[in-house]
Amino acid sequence: MGRLVLLNAVLDGMPAHLMSALLLPAGTIEALDKRRRAFLWSGQATATGAQCLVAWDKICLPKQDGGLGVKQISVQNACLLLKLLHRLHHPGDSSWAAWVRQRVDLHTLQGEVEGAHWDGLRTLLPAYRQLTSVSVKCGATIALWEDRRLGAEPLCSRFPVLYSHVTKHGASVRDTVNHGILQYLVPRLNCQARSELAAVQLAMNDWEPEDGDDVRRSSLQSSDNRLVTSKIYKLATSSPNVCDSYNFVWQNHAPPKVKFFAWLLLQNRSNAATT
Repeated sequence: MGRLVLLNAVLDGMPAHLMSALLLPAGTIEALDKRRRAFLWSGQATATGAQCLVAWDKICLPKQDGGLGVKQISVQNACLLLKLLHRLHHPGDSSWAAWVRQRVDLHTLQGEVEGAHWDGLRTLLPAYRQLTSVSVKCGATIALWEDRRLGAEPLCSRFPVLYSHVTKHGASVRDTVNHGILQYLVPRLNCQARSELAAVQLAMNDWEPEDGDDVRRSSLQSSDNRLVTSKIYKLATSSPNVCDSYNFVWQNHAPPKVKFFAWLLLQNRSNAATT
């Protein structure tokens, strides 16, 4: 059980700074998991299959779901990068965010920056939009179809047929209003798409640009407008149903080693050498 504490407190923390800036390649994540798995079961740099008593996927489940609560590096990496994306919309005194905002369109991250780092951030945009809602002011940084307004689902979900006819995903509200929505649709629409288009145009006609920057908020952000990584991770990994054995194994006053041994017993993988 002591190894589990060290794994969570030390080994998981070592790559955190790097994961806050870069999307780790699959090979790197696999190598980190191999070293973490070996340390948990053997305390060494390597471990044999016989020493690994429980599948790693099971180990990485939250305790409430029957696992040991070891962090999934790929999910943790994405959560940290989502925090970086949120910083772009709430730059504060960040020189990096101010520099980026001058060079890219915030709603697509397209602009004067290229490379694997930016490709990784762009892949996380759909997840980021699910976590945030927007209040449209000037409309320059809000994606018309994909962003979620306060109290409403995104237009791509409300009008899926029309969205399938869109030629430029991620177009901002301001650009769509200025150029006309038809400029971003295929020339020929089916009957259902034309019906949905009328509803979208009616909503767009009611919108008037306002002075000031668009506002993006999330229920997972702190008072200083920073996304809380732990909340995102919990949301991404937890299930609504708690494992039947959770209270029996973990919600008691037994020593940590006893809890770990009880968990192994429930997996039918008890081994006195590991406790």
